[in-house]
Amino acid sequence: MTRSVDRRQALGAAGITALGAAMATAPPASASREATGELLTSPLIGTWRATVSLENEQEAAIFTFHPGGIFTSAAEGIHIAAGRWAATGHNTFAYSLWQILPSDLSGLPHRYLGEVQAMHTGRLDGDTMTSQGIGRQIDIDGNELRRGIVHVRATRFGIHLF
Repeated sequence: MTRSVDRRQALGAAGITALGAAMATAPPASASREATGELLTSPLIGTWRATVSLENEQEAAIFTFHPGGIFTSAAEGIHIAAGRWAATGHNTFAYSLWQILPSDLSGLPHRYLGEVQAMHTGRLDGDTMTSQGIGRQIDIDGNELRRGIVHVRATRFGIHLF
């Protein structure tokens, strides 16, 4: 019993630490001035209503690409994720995310089973963005439970960032 409480506490602390690290990390030193400027002015910046599809399931989500390369999302159930994004071309981008995987995906989490990690590449076409990537579910002991291709299709909607 103590082992699972300690692991849950450690995972919760890791989640807070990861979110803080994602929000505080500056663009990589190798980023060019143009790429850094793109992180502040990209047409990707804003809020998007998304459908996330993997294997035989779909979920609705809200994605936000913040200036400076910060990514956040909230999806059905208790799926809150944080990550980083970068422009890779005029209308292309990449992003990664990390989220805690709760035991109950449709209610308040009473315990955590592990985490989800994903890395995507995408394309922007006006007010529509699409991306594809690999998602991984990892248990609380660090073992990979599931890996698969994840598709996202999203449409920009009217929440403007500060």
